[in-house]
Amino acid sequence: MSSQQSSRPLDGIRVLDLTANVAGPLACQVLADLGAHVVKIEPPAGEAARRITTTIPGIEHITPYFSPNNRGKQSVRLELGSPEGAAAFRKLVKQADVVVQGMRPGTMERHGLGPDDVSAVNERCIYASLAAYGGGSPLEDRPGIDMTVQAESGCLSAQSSDHAPRLIPFQLVDSATGHVLAQAVLGALLHRERFGVVNRVDVSLYDVACSLAANYITLQMNLPASTSTQAPTGRRAVAVEPSGVFPASDGHLVLAAYVPAHWRRFVTVLGRHELLDDPRFADQAARSSNSAALRKVLEQVLSTKTTDEWVELLTAAGLMAARINTWSEVVRSELFDRRGLRARAVQDGRDIEVLATPARYSTFTAADVTALPALGEHETELLSSAEDTVDRVRA
Repeated sequence: MSSQQSSRPLDGIRVLDLTANVAGPLACQVLADLGAHVVKIEPPAGEAARRITTTIPGIEHITPYFSPNNRGKQSVRLELGSPEGAAAFRKLVKQADVVVQGMRPGTMERHGLGPDDVSAVNERCIYASLAAYGGGSPLEDRPGIDMTVQAESGCLSAQSSDHAPRLIPFQLVDSATGHVLAQAVLGALLHRERFGVVNRVDVSLYDVACSLAANYITLQMNLPASTSTQAPTGRRAVAVEPSGVFPASDGHLVLAAYVPAHWRRFVTVLGRHELLDDPRFADQAARSSNSAALRKVLEQVLSTKTTDEWVELLTAAGLMAARINTWSEVVRSELFDRRGLRARAVQDGRDIEVLATPARYSTFTAADVTALPALGEHETELLSSAEDTVDRVRA
């Protein structure tokens, strides 16, 4: 940490976090790391991620969905559907700069806590809404999570047809959405501070999931309706062959050698110079049009050495190649430690490690040790403070 640290970008900014699970809490964690005072408003039983625990014996207390995304927040329990809970929320709004809510579209409005209601209480408060499919969409009333949005947005396309589609085995859409939501809130705060404009922010898992496949979706948007990028024609839809997962003698590696200079180097490393003269593989488009034939040749060659041998040879030639690591190998690697990805937290009085949010700054850093809030831990302090503010305003 630099000795220059005296402030963070969001010092003095107050955020009310009415989200659960991954995307919304991650967005608000980014804001907290930037200095915002984040108040987590939870239903009386607590947010759902508090109850998703590990089943590994000895560490059942770890909550892998809750712990990484709620460090340093304060917790208040409110039943927003009750007159008392709604009234308490409005008092907190008076002191807030941002409300981030993840209810289904229309829910907050039915409680009298929608964007117009919040603006009437505090006209400078930015209102950010997170949904699975977004308000005004045909699916707005449908509950949605990462895996259902993966399916709806085409994330499970372009897989081999010889087995059932496979889910991305972690919350990629949730995590990407959390960072997009944080970015959107930061943009709205900057707009307010520079020009006095108060925005309403709307982010959906579906929109972000589509953006993750922007190259393929852009291609599909420009194809005739009857044509699919996933047609079983034996060719790759985009000219990026060879790239992807390939077998070695002891497992698999990933590699990419599709640009002309890399292709020539790749063939040299393989010792298969005749491929340069094969018209089927003459350029990027030809190699991708004949991807099945090319892969058959490459798999025969790559199966003659181990994963580590090929990675060493290919990277020494300036090519992009890597072994496929397990999560266990990742957290024990030198790269992981050098990148400073370990953060410490305190949960129920126990020290635990969590993943740090992935951004570094030259003049400040997030707190080294940050407590995870117990359910409702700060409600007396915060609600009495809000009451005092209301009394002062009335006086």
